[in-house]
Amino acid sequence: MLKFLRKPLMAFALIIFTVAGAKAYTVSGTVTDSIGEPMIEATVRLLSVKDSSFVKGGTTNIDGRFSLSGINRGNYIVQTSYIGYDPSNTDVNVASSNVRLKPIVLKESSIMLKETVVTAVKTEIVVKEDTVEYNAGSYKTQPGAAMEELLKKLPGVEVDSDGKITAHGKEVTKILVDGKEFFSDDPKVASKNLPATMIDKLQVVDRKSDLARLTGVDDGEEETVINLTVKPGMKNGWFGVANAGAGTDSRYAGDFNVNRFWNGNQITFLGNFNNINQLGFTDSNGSRFRRFGGDNGVNTSQSLGFNFNVGRQDETFRAGGDVLYSHTDQDTRKRQERQYIFPDSASYLNSQSTSRDKGHNVRGDFRIEWKPDSFTTLELRPRFSFNFNHSLSADSSLTSAGDAMRSPVNRSINTGDSKGNSYEAGAELWFNHMSKSHPGRSFSLMAEYSMSNVREDDYSYSWNKFFTPGVDPDDLQDQYTDNHTWSNTVGFRATWTEPIGDAKKGRFIDISYRMSYRWNNADKMVYDHPVTYPGDGSDPVIDYLEEVWNPDLSNRFRNTFFNQRIQVGFKKISKDFNFNVGIGLTPSMSKSDNLINTEKNISRWVWNIAPFLRYRHKLSKTRSITLDYRGRTSAPSMTQLQPVADMSNPLRIVVGNPNLDPSFSHNVRLRFQDFNADAQRSIMAMAYAQVVQNAIVSKTTFNQQTGGQQTTYANVNGNWNAGFFAMMSMPLRNRHWQTNIHIFSRYTQSIGFNNGQRNRSGAFNFRPSLGLAFRTDVWDIELRPFYGLQTTRNSLKSVNSNDITNYGARFNGQWYAPFGLVLSTDLSFTANRGYAAGYDSDEWMWNAQISYQFLRERNATISIKAYDLLQNKKSLNRSVTASYIDDTSYNSLTRYFMLSFSYRFNTFGKGKRPSGFNEAVGPGGHGGPRRGPGGGRPPRF
Repeated sequence: MLKFLRKPLMAFALIIFTVAGAKAYTVSGTVTDSIGEPMIEATVRLLSVKDSSFVKGGTTNIDGRFSLSGINRGNYIVQTSYIGYDPSNTDVNVASSNVRLKPIVLKESSIMLKETVVTAVKTEIVVKEDTVEYNAGSYKTQPGAAMEELLKKLPGVEVDSDGKITAHGKEVTKILVDGKEFFSDDPKVASKNLPATMIDKLQVVDRKSDLARLTGVDDGEEETVINLTVKPGMKNGWFGVANAGAGTDSRYAGDFNVNRFWNGNQITFLGNFNNINQLGFTDSNGSRFRRFGGDNGVNTSQSLGFNFNVGRQDETFRAGGDVLYSHTDQDTRKRQERQYIFPDSASYLNSQSTSRDKGHNVRGDFRIEWKPDSFTTLELRPRFSFNFNHSLSADSSLTSAGDAMRSPVNRSINTGDSKGNSYEAGAELWFNHMSKSHPGRSFSLMAEYSMSNVREDDYSYSWNKFFTPGVDPDDLQDQYTDNHTWSNTVGFRATWTEPIGDAKKGRFIDISYRMSYRWNNADKMVYDHPVTYPGDGSDPVIDYLEEVWNPDLSNRFRNTFFNQRIQVGFKKISKDFNFNVGIGLTPSMSKSDNLINTEKNISRWVWNIAPFLRYRHKLSKTRSITLDYRGRTSAPSMTQLQPVADMSNPLRIVVGNPNLDPSFSHNVRLRFQDFNADAQRSIMAMAYAQVVQNAIVSKTTFNQQTGGQQTTYANVNGNWNAGFFAMMSMPLRNRHWQTNIHIFSRYTQSIGFNNGQRNRSGAFNFRPSLGLAFRTDVWDIELRPFYGLQTTRNSLKSVNSNDITNYGARFNGQWYAPFGLVLSTDLSFTANRGYAAGYDSDEWMWNAQISYQFLRERNATISIKAYDLLQNKKSLNRSVTASYIDDTSYNSLTRYFMLSFSYRFNTFGKGKRPSGFNEAVGPGGHGGPRRGPGGGRPPRF
């Protein structure tokens, strides 16, 4: 029997060995500089030992990593090079498995080293393609400060009072740590919890969506993210910080952050509790439930979080995710003056309100990535959340008419009490495969599912008194509303990329199909408590023991949405330019069934064409220009479509319009960036424009007898905006002095309706700012004056034009004594002109802190902080539309003093610290290692 099987077995073994011998492998590794910092976009070439012929090549990614796939067995040389560095040659033998090399360390060339000795400065800002990189060591922060304080110092980056981060005019949606996601899509968790001392470089990156980067097929989704590079020496070991403080007026604050980094893996534990408006997260309850205070006021909060990202060193398997619990208690007090713009008259609303919003949230996001080989990627992203909310409100308002002598029209008193809870879950599964036998060909699939269930009980009270003759003097409503919304969504996407001819010529065809099917159900059941009007002048009487269902205000909708996108594109990739152009067809179906009133059913199909274009020309390694065009379709929401009146406030009735068409926007952006390493000059300029067809706007009509209003929605043409943004940063002749200039301008044309009449409103904004900084190891001083102008003009002659100016300056100063004493202060002045009476103001904001660092590595800090020393803090906002001008002010934190203690720790792996590393300030003393122009090398992205 064995003899009979011998020949087949030998043949089978021969086939196995032949296949195994022909198997292709992967050579991967990491390229760093002499201090362990990853080298981004270093050139890597695989050469044959026999004749030094070129076999394969590529560049390193944001983590300094490279991977060369499809390598046959044999002996090779890995040649690595970077401008300003000596090239490196590493021998490698590919036998019977993938090869992962030890880190390749590049050393600066002798010529560059001579230059560094002469100049000995760091580059503050480097721009290249879609990335702006800040050297964190150039911007000193107070001991124990969180990353948010560092962000506020960066030119072109703004952090508002709610913690929202805006970089170069675009909102930041994610923060990455060494290229890995940190607490998913909530950048506030990183900005308000991570210690600023851990950050070496901070990169603001405009990039495509995760799915587009995985598949290589543009899906039209873009995001602005911040990537943090951890300081060398802090990539292996435990490190963290804990802060605790108590202050006057019963103020307190505490937080901790514990991190474990090793071999490209991360684990983070964090916590935050305070009553000084330092939310360590995004409170998303406002998007699910009825919250009355918005994001303003004074907030008490607590949060606990856990984040991890771990995997194999060869990156074949990686798992990550986060779990976050948060609690908020927000107290908001608001004062408002709104002027409604009428063609023949004026109406004014003056109101005051108070609200209390409390919420609990638990959410988790996870990522599991598996690469069974260098050609295939499988990724799973599950998520869940539980949310609870309780909100209370009370407000009173007076509506008046006339100009010089205003006469009252109505007075309104409203209260609300809302309780809600929700649970949500979902997952996405991504698969991507690149062909081994046909280079350039790839195929990908994506499937997703999500569900949501939200319940909310709402109690509302509204009492309106009218002063116009002939109108009933009293209108009282007391209602209970039972809201229940639940939805299920399934989605699917398939993409195919095919090279045209030889893939090395860089020509490809992309074909993709994407669909999303969503069932969205909404039940809103309204019950009235009967009201009796005595008729003898006494107050109305409410019967709280009886509830009467109100069919006119109730609805039960079953909504179905089916959206598709069929896209074909052409892509050309070359050494000097990248070009991507195509067109998409986006059919969509929306259907809504009203189970109470079938006459309000809605069903429609809409077809749109969405073209796109992206062209990037690389003028040099550090200079490029990019042109983008994209067409987008936005369907109206079901709230805007459903013809059911929302009468929770009888003076502010909202009803949908079932005849709305989807809007379509044309978006164009032109961006130029340049970095000069010798002069350390960074320049970025960006111009953009948007034109919207069938824009969906509010259309409000007013009843001048009662002061009430009814709002619906309409399609209009004529909405467009265009803007320009520019920044330049460079040192002066004395390299301790640094200048940066920012210019932002924008013009917006909005079409609106003033009591039924069409009005065209044009608003122009212009905001230049100049920064001048002096930085040494001992001093860090910066002065940043600013100016802002907003002009508004209206087509209706009876509507007044409006001009607003804001101007002022901000001063930051820090002094570091050699014995551990740190003195810090920031002083700002802001003047506002053009607001309503009582809202124009001059605000001085002065904060100061004195700190003392002690223990062996100055790990401990004790500090005294003074907030708003002049007790002059104000919170003002103006909103101008085509139909009204709105001025509001909110309660805010005022002067307090706080005594704090902070402790930092770092193990650096078995207690060994890098040479010259001071834990309090990082490598190389205050702010990191000294380098020459360009940080000793051209920028790396």
